[in-house]
Amino acid sequence: MIDTKSVLAYGLEETAVILNRGFSDYFVPINFTLNSLLNMVAHDGLDLSSSRIAFKNGEPVGAGLIARRGWSSRLAGMAIVPEAQNQGIGKQFMKVLVTDAKERGDHRMELEVIAANTPGIKLYESAGFRTMRQLFSYKLESPPLFQTSNTAIEIDIREVARQVTLNGYSDLPWQLSGETIAGFTPPYQAYRLDKAFVVLTNPENETIHIRSLIVNQSARNQGQATQLLHSLFTRFPGKTWNVPAIFPEELGPLFETLGFKRGELSQWQMALDIRE
Repeated sequence: MIDTKSVLAYGLEETAVILNRGFSDYFVPINFTLNSLLNMVAHDGLDLSSSRIAFKNGEPVGAGLIARRGWSSRLAGMAIVPEAQNQGIGKQFMKVLVTDAKERGDHRMELEVIAANTPGIKLYESAGFRTMRQLFSYKLESPPLFQTSNTAIEIDIREVARQVTLNGYSDLPWQLSGETIAGFTPPYQAYRLDKAFVVLTNPENETIHIRSLIVNQSARNQGQATQLLHSLFTRFPGKTWNVPAIFPEELGPLFETLGFKRGELSQWQMALDIRE
């Protein structure tokens, strides 16, 4: 059996060490630091009291990061150190985390898992999680410049967050929600063209990451998102544009029409209805 204590009690720097040990042979490179965990607190609602460290025989063997908003929570990261893997500890730990959520009165718990992570998917399914949709990544290098009479204007990031809350899918991935977007600050930038809105990472960098893209429901299927991105391709020429693997598969045709190539990395968005 395992014991647990909160990340708040254990310490953030010590938690980063456990996470990095657990993710040392993961599908993609992941490195946790004190700053990255603090950023998760600020942007993703990471709850240090609800996040847990797992112990076996007094030794730390795993970490589970829990973010919370209202009646919902998210498993924002879970790792078991290599020497403790394949011993059923992950299954015990998931039972603890789900039980904690029930005792808090959560209605729903969600997570994202890399599609190639078959053991992780089986673990989450065994805990009752169900697949909602696939999330894809995209990339576009040095897109052509477009002559357009419409120019995107820079706006407050909070305005995009408001539009996402009003016009986005009700079950958007946690990292695309209006609450997450509202936490971004410069050098992130937000732009609007008519009723289409976007949030970008620092456009002075060689690679620009699209962190939010939304069109008012009344203006969809009119090409406004395409016009907005064309305007930004021209405004920031010669850049590589990246869409992280947190965007729903429903948006794939838009990016592919613009010339983006689907990346190898994809995730499954999964959820657990705790009230069932």
